[in-house]
Amino acid sequence: MTLMAQIDRPAYGAACIRSAQWRTGLIAMATIALGFVFSATALANDAFDRPSLLNAASDVARADIVRADRHILIVRHARKADESCNALDCPLGENGLAMVERLDILLGEPDFDAVFSSSACRTYQTALPAGDVVQHAAAPSAADMCGGGIADRTRAEALDAAVASDARWTFVAEHSNTSCGWVAGIAGPELLEGTLCAGGQLESGDYGDIFWLYRTDGSWRLEVLEAAFDIDG
Repeated sequence: MTLMAQIDRPAYGAACIRSAQWRTGLIAMATIALGFVFSATALANDAFDRPSLLNAASDVARADIVRADRHILIVRHARKADESCNALDCPLGENGLAMVERLDILLGEPDFDAVFSSSACRTYQTALPAGDVVQHAAAPSAADMCGGGIADRTRAEALDAAVASDARWTFVAEHSNTSCGWVAGIAGPELLEGTLCAGGQLESGDYGDIFWLYRTDGSWRLEVLEAAFDIDG
């Protein structure tokens, strides 16, 4: 081995060691940074009053949802025992009750500040996980409430009450032909574009979506949790 080789080899080895150390340090720093990002996200979700719902939202909407001062969740009722039954007293079927259980987990605790449903038993049963339900007439000629009594307000009056309220959390259970009207009535029909409500109402087989209206900086926005509590019939 030449003298030059003897001189160069240790220097080359030291350079390799320094390079390896640098790479190791960089990887460690990146790992720590990612840890901070994931920890901050987890802490933000934990700090939000309904973390299970927040985790179901898209990454894009999550930051705005956390900042929102009001939330109105609108759902179509769960699956009926008999899909051909449209009477007010038609109950939920086995899959419908399982949907309600799944919804209950998503909504979390405590009860919502305001809970609305039409006077049909299928919407009333769907709304129960959210808290104490106030029923409104399912139709002008159908004001009999599930469980007895007569609803003392119309759907339009219930919608006005929801808009005027300062409740942080409001839950609404409606029908395939009325759920979309709540979204449009609160935030405008343009928010229906690109959703199952684009045609103005849901199709007969559309179940389990949560239409999550949230108000940020004075404006209503919509996040749709698609099939969030559905169980196929």
